[in-house]
Amino acid sequence: MACVVGIQLIAVHHSDHGIGAVEAIAHVVPGLAGRLLARTPGAAGAFVLSTCNRAEVYVDSSLDAATLAEAVRTDLAAAPGAPPPDRIPLTVLDDVRAIDHLFRVTAGLESMVVGDREVAAQVRRAVHEARAAGAASGLLLAVAEQALRTARLVAQRTRLATRGRSVVSVALDLLRRDWPGTRVLVVGTGAYAGAVVADLAERGCGSVAVHSSSGRAAAFASRHAGVRASERDLVAELADADVVVTCRGTGVPVLTTRDVARATSDRHEQLVLVDLAITRDVELACADLDGVLLLDLETVSRHVPDASRRDVERAEDLVRTGVDEALARLRSRAMDPAVVALRDTMQDMVADEVDRLPVGRPLTREEAAHALRRLAARLVHVPSVRARQAAVEGRTDAYLTALSELWGLEPGTRPVLGNLEIDAPVEVSAAELDEGSCPVTGLSVEDLGGAERREAM
Repeated sequence: MACVVGIQLIAVHHSDHGIGAVEAIAHVVPGLAGRLLARTPGAAGAFVLSTCNRAEVYVDSSLDAATLAEAVRTDLAAAPGAPPPDRIPLTVLDDVRAIDHLFRVTAGLESMVVGDREVAAQVRRAVHEARAAGAASGLLLAVAEQALRTARLVAQRTRLATRGRSVVSVALDLLRRDWPGTRVLVVGTGAYAGAVVADLAERGCGSVAVHSSSGRAAAFASRHAGVRASERDLVAELADADVVVTCRGTGVPVLTTRDVARATSDRHEQLVLVDLAITRDVELACADLDGVLLLDLETVSRHVPDASRRDVERAEDLVRTGVDEALARLRSRAMDPAVVALRDTMQDMVADEVDRLPVGRPLTREEAAHALRRLAARLVHVPSVRARQAAVEGRTDAYLTALSELWGLEPGTRPVLGNLEIDAPVEVSAAELDEGSCPVTGLSVEDLGGAERREAM
């Protein structure tokens, strides 16, 4: 399906690149839309969707996707602490594929937990922030609003929303703890860590510390109420925690068997380690230590409520319908310049006729009727002349079709000289069109627009 609408998606995904790649750029994603618009001629609008397992920027742009991707990579790599450009992998989708992806993400079909009920709210916030910052174009807003409407239909007409929970929620539910009395240590400061902290806050957990080996703990804590930035080494924090949630995913375990063994050597209560990274943050051997319970992503995924095939298929149908409707609306916008030009032309004619009306006294019925007839004559003048022109040039059927489309008319034709054969189309110049008289009214262009305006009486 070909429909070039000028929307590109540049993204880092956990499914394509691993959660570590998402975490590596999470701290530089804020403000990306504004920076991209300021530095990239040809970009008309942008909004950024940043979640636990993805960072996506949707751009309304006349640039090709490869050029835009390079601009995004350059921007991300320029920030302090960001990976070099050649270590920032990107997924690039454009036009229909980008729109389809947005609809699927918003409906929860691209989440690790199918039907994730949080992602639509995240899209809504992203669009709101872009609109408030003046970064979102009308095209992006229209597509995003349609995606949100479709997500609501999926929630209303399927059971995915009741099944859909975030991975964080599923993991914490499995622990069955008294959360107000639980001490939690979060290792990591990316978007996933933010989701963990938010979920803990909803559960009433009042003792949350965050640890960052890259020194970002203080900044993270300042953005999240009730979170304490760790100022001690990791082993000391492990010794005081009841539950440790890791969500770094850098590919190198942050919790080693040696460190966990040291932290638990003198304790009597169980230490729970929740590893939510796709690439392990916790060495698997930690599960063999006495007094340690390890929940990893594989374990959590086995407890995710299954979405029924019928609900998924129904959601897929709703998304396809929503995308088709969005594309139809976008195609219709191709005629916007023509509609504006038509309205402007009509308004100019009306204004010209209003200027001809007498001033300083009431308008008579005859004068009003004359003004309306003259306006009507002007409106039909060009179509009438071009009707004759179309007939002369052998384009009668095409003209009648256009007339039907424009006015809803279904006029017939009257055969004239039925045996007459024209060897070649007759060209009618623009000058002849302007100078000719209207076949319907008999008025010339001079009669219609060039006469002296009536004097006020």
